[in-house]
Amino acid sequence: MGKRASKFEKEDRILKMVRLISNGAVSSDLVQYAAKEWGLKRRQADTYIKEAREIIIDDINRERPQITAELIHVCQTVIKNGMESGQLNNVVGAVNTIAKLGGLEVKP
Repeated sequence: MGKRASKFEKEDRILKMVRLISNGAVSSDLVQYAAKEWGLKRRQADTYIKEAREIIIDDINRERPQITAELIHVCQTVIKNGMESGQLNNVVGAVNTIAKLGGLEVKP
């Protein structure tokens, strides 16, 4: 049996998993990486993966209002530019996107 990871090492490994997931790694990639780099079995790798995904979800939930505000701001810029240049399809698309972001779209 291998040496148990310190609290610092575990946190570092989980953050590495977060970065790998953010770069498109899937579960099989992560398990393989954990086995190769840290000598972990699938069960322990799955624990790290679960904790990494929880961090990602928490980050997204915390940043959701900021992301929504930024997207609405971009849409407002598209609307302004579309009106000035006569690209009304862009205006309609941006308005629809704002409605979706704000939960204002009409559902059939």
